[in-house]
Amino acid sequence: MIPVNMKKIILCLMLLPALFTSCYKDEGNYDYKELNEITVDTVGVKTSFVIDQYDSLVIEPKINFSLSALPETALAYRWIMYSDAWGKDDTETTELSTERNLNVQITAPASATPYAVRLYITNKNDGSSYEMKYTVTVQPSVVSGILALHQDADGVDFDYIATAGAVMIDKNKHMRNVVSSILDRKLSGNAATVSSVRVNYTTLINRVYVATDEEFMQFSGYDFAYECDKNELFYDVPSRLQLSKVKREGQTPYCTILVNDGSVYNINNQASQKWSNTFSDPLRPSSSLGERIIVSPYYYIPDANFPMASAIFYDELGKRFVRLPKTFYETEEIVSFDPQVSTAFDVNNVGKDLIWLGKGYNNHAFAVMTDGSSRELYRADFNKAETIYDEDGSPEYNEELNDLALRVYDLSSLTDINKAKFYDLGLYATQLMYATDRDIYVVSISGSNVRCEKINRDFPEGEEITALMIWNPDMNIMRSLETTRGKYLYVATWNGEEGKVYEFKIARNTGRMDNDIPDEFGNVDAAAPVNVFDGMGKVTDLCIKLQGKDNFDN
Repeated sequence: MIPVNMKKIILCLMLLPALFTSCYKDEGNYDYKELNEITVDTVGVKTSFVIDQYDSLVIEPKINFSLSALPETALAYRWIMYSDAWGKDDTETTELSTERNLNVQITAPASATPYAVRLYITNKNDGSSYEMKYTVTVQPSVVSGILALHQDADGVDFDYIATAGAVMIDKNKHMRNVVSSILDRKLSGNAATVSSVRVNYTTLINRVYVATDEEFMQFSGYDFAYECDKNELFYDVPSRLQLSKVKREGQTPYCTILVNDGSVYNINNQASQKWSNTFSDPLRPSSSLGERIIVSPYYYIPDANFPMASAIFYDELGKRFVRLPKTFYETEEIVSFDPQVSTAFDVNNVGKDLIWLGKGYNNHAFAVMTDGSSRELYRADFNKAETIYDEDGSPEYNEELNDLALRVYDLSSLTDINKAKFYDLGLYATQLMYATDRDIYVVSISGSNVRCEKINRDFPEGEEITALMIWNPDMNIMRSLETTRGKYLYVATWNGEEGKVYEFKIARNTGRMDNDIPDEFGNVDAAAPVNVFDGMGKVTDLCIKLQGKDNFDN
């Protein structure tokens, strides 16, 4: 017989499993659910990208779920970007998008160090999240090309265009609204000019200037990054902005030239702080020119090794050419030329109104002049050295400086010449190109004979020409473009709603249209455009932009 106390002990032992089972069941009353895990499928999918700065980065992730697919409304997305350099993390980030698929323009600076782009996906139902990392290398996008300044109701901006033919790249580039991409706004005021200035053998002078009658800004010629505005570009900001092209050719004159409202400003790197951004105060005329001159916005820059001037201007008040001597002083006076012996015309007393001035064949200056009724083409050689050296190396005065004028050509017989609004010059023959609202003509000059011919097909109805420029890059900076130099013509048009830039291929020795690319039917139309770039405001100015640093011509 088992004692009573022992029975109680045995009974308790028998009840313990039930007791523990009861406790376990109490703990298990919570509702456990398996998580619906989110992943991004990377099998056969790119996770590393190489793009040009300002191009769009497009990533379309394939999302998987461990249980069942969730609706888009249950998911939240966040894309960020940051430098993937050692010691960097995602604490300093750029927000890119909150959409599932990424399609954004990348404005981050070009860098040898890749960027990390992360995607965060959050399940709104339970708060769980997943992240995916992509690697993006951003390389320079701005090679040689052209800039097109345009204006619409929202303001002034410029587009950057580089084509496979002119620049010898794999495919065309068209960067729209560069100012808006950088500043998140367009410039205010009326469009004035866009210019590009680069000096070879240095990366310090590589600039793009954009001007309206209210704003004047400098951007980097390397990647279009904003650098400074009119408050830093002038010692004293002019009360009125009427800005011309900013020019600097070659390296010997050491001057960057700007004309504003009839006055000359310059950055002289032999006088001012080296590589300064700031233009001088207005340059004054010498006493020989009188108290006042008003210079034209068109001017000529010599490229001789020892030039007689840093720049040549036309005084609209005195109707004469004047010059800024090659100087080591920032505020050198503008002076007249020595007395002339030329019988073609007197550069010190032309007596006509200047319509346009440019550099053409043999680097001669060609000026379209008028007396109010007819138009003439004046030709001069301002690209002469101030000093020559005899056989023993002694410096001597160059007597050729007394004989600068070469010839005057009568243009009165040319078709529509009095309607011409836009001009440019060929560099491989003596030829002038001009355009009216609708038509483009090339003028061939042989001796004293001048003749012209229309070279374009009619533009679409309602389109009017607003700018014209021949592709003539500076060989002192980009010798690699010699094979395409003079072979392309850019023409901007406006139809009241949209601005376009046409690229035509031309024969550089004649200026005639020379497109040799067959169409889809195998036909060749010499006058057909090679490319048409649209979607702009009214284009009012064009300029050539040469490649920035990191190219062999540095």
